[in-house]
Amino acid sequence: MSFLGAFNTQLIRFFEDLSETYPEERDIKMALEAIQGLKKINPKMILELFYDHVYQPMHEAIGREDEVVVIEYANRKISTQFNEMSIALVMFQKHWTTMSDANRASIWKYLKVLCALCEKAKDL
Repeated sequence: MSFLGAFNTQLIRFFEDLSETYPEERDIKMALEAIQGLKKINPKMILELFYDHVYQPMHEAIGREDEVVVIEYANRKISTQFNEMSIALVMFQKHWTTMSDANRASIWKYLKVLCALCEKAKDL
């Protein structure tokens, strides 16, 4: 499997887990469906969206698990430019303070793996 394929598979797993954990969040399900559809049509676009809206502005904060920076970015991004990647940021904005430590650790792990796969897929 290519790095692009691994990235897309991991991102879909992340959204599936979010959807299972927060079934009341319909936006997560819609974003998951959009990403699954986009994977069939233009898988590279998913990587580019992640790179532009998550990796570039936040990979260092994600590496440090700096929730303050990520929450501030999420609040700013959601209010100015909403897209499929913004749904994952909503989790920081809306649920982070009430989330279990295990769920927080899982989200950080997903984001770190996605950043690493993004680097490999983009040959950074």
